[in-house]
Amino acid sequence: MAKEDTQHRLLRYLNDAHATEEGGLVALQDIADRAKDPEVKRIARDLAGVARTQIDRLRSRIEALGGQVQPGKNALNAGLAKGHRLANAFHDKADKHTQDVIKAYTLSHFEVGMYTSLKAYADGVGDAETTALAEALAGEEREAADRLLALVPDLAVVPATRKASRPGGSGGGGGMSVSRLAIPALAAAGAALALWGVVSRRR
Repeated sequence: MAKEDTQHRLLRYLNDAHATEEGGLVALQDIADRAKDPEVKRIARDLAGVARTQIDRLRSRIEALGGQVQPGKNALNAGLAKGHRLANAFHDKADKHTQDVIKAYTLSHFEVGMYTSLKAYADGVGDAETTALAEALAGEEREAADRLLALVPDLAVVPATRKASRPGGSGGGGGMSVSRLAIPALAAAGAALALWGVVSRRR
């Protein structure tokens, strides 16, 4: 196999970022469509709008460097959307809403790492425009993660509040079990690993 030159590697990194953002957009739109909580719906829609601008800016940078967006995004998009639903398959609605937000939060941090890597590489090869773009996108993802994390406490407490309001629901049995609390975190980690695997297979 011929050694990949600097330009092709940079374009590959940009295409990976573009595919990741398209997959994230599918997940955010899905969250917005299904969310019952108005604040979750509003923030998911806001972040989907941000993702669209990120997709456009990545496409523009790819084209400015003489490249083109590579095929294969459909599989990533479908994988994210299906995995997003499958991880929630065995939980009640309150759990699903919490997990949706946790997974979106996890994806934002995945993208912070991705753009931090892209920024370092672009800076190393002297591409100031890609460096600036990656830095801006990483900042947007940090802001997105903060907004999503702020939603988690109110969503997570809903099952405990409902149980406490039932007859006999107070006392030692009124909270969520450790296993129920652990499952959303495990699902979020699995979603991030699945995303990493799909992107890596495209390389």
